[in-house]
Amino acid sequence: MNIMTHQVTAYLDELYRPLNPFLEKLRKDAEEKHVPIILRDTEQLLINLLRIKHPKRILEIGTAVGYSSICFATICSKSIITTLELSEDSANIARKNIEDAGFSDRIQVVQGDAKESLTFLEEQLDQGQIEPYDFIFIDAAKAQYQAFWDACEPLWSNEALIVSDNVLFKGMTASDDFVLDRRNKTIIRRMREYLKNITNLQKVDTCVLAVGDGVAISLIHE
Repeated sequence: MNIMTHQVTAYLDELYRPLNPFLEKLRKDAEEKHVPIILRDTEQLLINLLRIKHPKRILEIGTAVGYSSICFATICSKSIITTLELSEDSANIARKNIEDAGFSDRIQVVQGDAKESLTFLEEQLDQGQIEPYDFIFIDAAKAQYQAFWDACEPLWSNEALIVSDNVLFKGMTASDDFVLDRRNKTIIRRMREYLKNITNLQKVDTCVLAVGDGVAISLIHE
């Protein structure tokens, strides 16, 4: 029986508690302006994964206004975070929010095409300028998730945790019954291919959870 109804979601939202007043206000502002940030139940899942993992270096693909990276820095007081954002306007807004939150020394916003930025990070890693990442959060263009995964592979450490958000895409990944706009056909096909791939890889354990808009959690064991 499917228990994830609107009533259950509303109940879970009532249990949600923001990490601090700054993030509470930032979430309220983002939701009022319809800025895509992590959903409340997704945030709670990520927070507890971070508390278990204690990552030293975090890579995020998809910054938006910097909400999730500020969450990460709040929970992981010693982590260094690199977050990638395509939009120049969003990157500038995120930098301001990160500065106001007091995390400019630990969160670096890299503006530009994510695949190009990931190639640059790989070059830095090869040159010994940075260390591998042990937590990677993929939350950007859904049709590009496989490309992001492939570009991240040289960057992650042994036993890294890779979290992919929005993988169920309002249920459309699971069933064509939810598809109302055929323009999403390519995104849906690519997301299905992505999930099929990462759930069948050797040396990777992946589970897909119906949390938020769908979350895939992949543990690397090389």
